[in-house]
Order: sequence, then C-alpha cells, then structure tokens
Amino acid sequence: MTHKPSKTFTYTVTARDIKRFAQAIGDNNPLYHDEEFAKRSPFGAIVAPPLFCQSMTFEDVPLAELPEDLSPSELDVDVPAQRTVGGSSHYEFYQFIRPGDEITVSSCIDSVTPKEGKSGPLYLVQVETRFTNQFGERVAKEVATYVKK
Repeated sequence: MTHKPSKTFTYTVTARDIKRFAQAIGDNNPLYHDEEFAKRSPFGAIVAPPLFCQSMTFEDVPLAELPEDLSPSELDVDVPAQRTVGGSSHYEFYQFIRPGDEITVSSCIDSVTPKEGKSGPLYLVQVETRFTNQFGERVAKEVATYVKK
C-alpha cells in the first residue's frame, strides 16, 4: 500500500524532551540524560529510548480543532462513533533519535474496518505513522489500530 500522508509535521527534539520522556516511563538509563556517560558509550551522545516516538505521534492542536470524541485529529474518520480507544501498536525501529534531530512525522489511515461488538457496531481504524530525520532517513514506523465506538 502506498503511504499517502493525511497529516505531516516536524518536531525538533531536545535533550530535555528525551530526559522527561525517560523519567515519565521510569527508565533511568544514563544514556538518556547523562551527557558524560553517553559520550563514553558506543553512541557517543545522549539518545532517546526507542518508544520516544510515541511522544511525537500526534500533533499538538487546539482543543477546538479536535473531533467531537476528542481523539487526535489524525484519527478523524467519518464513522458514527462517540469515543476512541487505543487497540494495538507495532513498531519498527531503524535508528536512535538524538537531541537536535528534526523528526518529520507522517501519518495516514490505512483502513477502517466495521465490526459488530457486544454493545453494537465499532470500527477498527488502522494508522501507519512514519518517522524520518532531517536527512530523510527512516527512524521508525508504527502501525497502530484504534477502536472507535
């Protein structure tokens, strides 16, 4: 399937972003916050935890611009649903993110599949998100499924 972005934006990563993400997930690996330690590592500098991409998946937008169910605008599909919940997620990682990287996030809706649930109709929305750096190199890819009901 061809990746036709429905939403694309760029995010500049800072050392503070990486440190705060690592703290939020409870990972105190010095690679994520200690510059001196990271310099002596095989990476030569601070790197972000692999799932750091999750913090960049959705663009910050004003509340008034979100769909009625308050889900991220990247998940705005025309289905009769009042709420959205996360389903599953599959990541592929190609390289570590570092402070100063400019990550372009490109999302597209791959499919919307109607299903019949115990409490009525629901819709499985599959979204592919690609993350590339300032050199156009692949950093990561996520394929996620969300449930709208």
